[in-house]
Amino acid sequence: MHARTAADGLTRLVRDVRSGRARWTHPEHVRQSTDELARAAEAIATVVGEMTAALALLGQPGPHVQQTNAALHQAAQGAVTAAAQLRQARRTMH
Repeated sequence: MHARTAADGLTRLVRDVRSGRARWTHPEHVRQSTDELARAAEAIATVVGEMTAALALLGQPGPHVQQTNAALHQAAQGAVTAAAQLRQARRTMH
């Protein structure tokens, strides 16, 4: 339920930006959005880690479990990288 709400919010943001309803009209808005997106990326990494742990507890057999775990691990690493890059971008903003 929470993941759906978060995904819906980001989908609305993309739609509103593309349609022109949402704009970054001041550098402070860009800075704030960068901070918020870094928080979202960090949360994604944490949630994916929790999902991976939960999946391991389910004990489903088969090679697909290893593939799933590897893909989830890569997704978490990607989110960690995105968060770090967003934080770096934020630090360089004036």
